[in-house]
Amino acid sequence: MHSFRVVLVMLAVMVLAGCDRAEDRTARLDHVVGASCPNGSQPDLSLPRQTLPDDFVLVQVIRCRWDSRYLPGKGLWEVVIEEHADGSADELMTELRRPSERSIFGQNCLLVEYLVDYFVVVDSSGRAVLPDLPTTVCGGAFRSALDVIRRLPYRVDKQIPIRRLKSEKAFRAGCADKYTDVILTVSRMRASLPKPQQARQMWNPAPKGVRVCVYRTVDKTRGTIEGKFESMRIFKSGSLRTLLTALDSAPATDCPSDHTWFAVLDTGSREAYAELDGCRNLVRPDGTLGRLTPDAVALLTD
Repeated sequence: MHSFRVVLVMLAVMVLAGCDRAEDRTARLDHVVGASCPNGSQPDLSLPRQTLPDDFVLVQVIRCRWDSRYLPGKGLWEVVIEEHADGSADELMTELRRPSERSIFGQNCLLVEYLVDYFVVVDSSGRAVLPDLPTTVCGGAFRSALDVIRRLPYRVDKQIPIRRLKSEKAFRAGCADKYTDVILTVSRMRASLPKPQQARQMWNPAPKGVRVCVYRTVDKTRGTIEGKFESMRIFKSGSLRTLLTALDSAPATDCPSDHTWFAVLDTGSREAYAELDGCRNLVRPDGTLGRLTPDAVALLTD
């Protein structure tokens, strides 16, 4: 009786091979894609994936990878890297013809997702097909298939610029081209914040360096107010000590923020924000408000 129960348990978790895939392979291919990478920020996910028929003879795999790359003189760009691998790729064909798993009963699955590279397979007649990937009982691609796809001997064909992520000026400075005006946002919420705080240490422990990115406010009428990048300065050693002394001595403020110029003070972890005109308000990393002296503003803008 005990052995009979064991057999029942084994049957309950048994995974069945999808026999329907064998039938699908006899069907003709009804959707052929381009033998190149999509010229966009992402592939068209609506394109149907197809099971390869038995007479499909693979001669090339084309893979597309989306990445960010620095283009000299042009800044940081999102690009599509188009690669190809020639040959029959027997291991890949074995994986693509593998039946998907099916379960008799429900299956408890972990929320683990494997990223699948966008790739097409090309046959001896030049047809390019977006192949269907067999899946595990939990619905994800087999890890062995993903490993085979990534191990193929690819050669890079071209790098296609899609959109600029950061200008040359901002990339070299280590700043963003545009930045949300945090000071005005905080200023509008001051009614729900604690009272402005007197002078206090900005960062504890003191940072080893501070990158200051300066922005000019471009439009205050929009819902999200942004600034356009203008310049950058890095403070270290003696200049850093002078700056920290000025920031740490900033008194409390009750002046309503209204500026056209601001700075983001970045230590690599916790940021602070400073008005460079108007009230010269300072938003410390802990969210409290202070007010910079003209000398402190001069340090940030010289």
